[in-house]
Amino acid sequence: MKKIVSIILVVSILFLSGCSINSKTSKDTNKTNQTEQVEENVVANDKAIDFTLKNIEGQEIKLSDYKGKTIIVNFFATWCPPCKAEFPGFIQLVDEYKNDSNVVFVFVNVGEDKKTVEAFLNERNYKIKPLLDEKTDVAALYRVTGIPTTVIIDKEFNIETVHIGFMEKRDLKNYIEALK
Repeated sequence: MKKIVSIILVVSILFLSGCSINSKTSKDTNKTNQTEQVEENVVANDKAIDFTLKNIEGQEIKLSDYKGKTIIVNFFATWCPPCKAEFPGFIQLVDEYKNDSNVVFVFVNVGEDKKTVEAFLNERNYKIKPLLDEKTDVAALYRVTGIPTTVIIDKEFNIETVHIGFMEKRDLKNYIEALK
């Protein structure tokens, strides 16, 4: 019985804390906004770091195009159990806010190829268009050390909060509503 309780405790801690990733710092000096060296973790009150990535359909998306809106940036991977667990709630919020032009959700897949991400989305019938950070450059910019990581950016392009690990739907909704 003690063994079962210990196993449940370890699994719960891993689930709630998120999955660890090895993010690397970009060394490519030809990349415009993605070459900034971040000395510390990105935290609340920092300016958001602009980046450009292609979405799953191949369109280039620039984060700063959403200035003036509340931006929810969610770093995830398809193999990550806490990411999979929080996705249904996040997808419900995407649907709930789809007609609110002041809120935008930006999902960033970390380190996986398009085929893997498409299979994940199709399997679950998710109708989002995540950005692909295959080389983990953007995750490195934001000093993402565990996934999921959710970065909430206010209308002035300031980071309101950084949440590492599983995030409850109600908590995310509370952040969104507070920034409206």
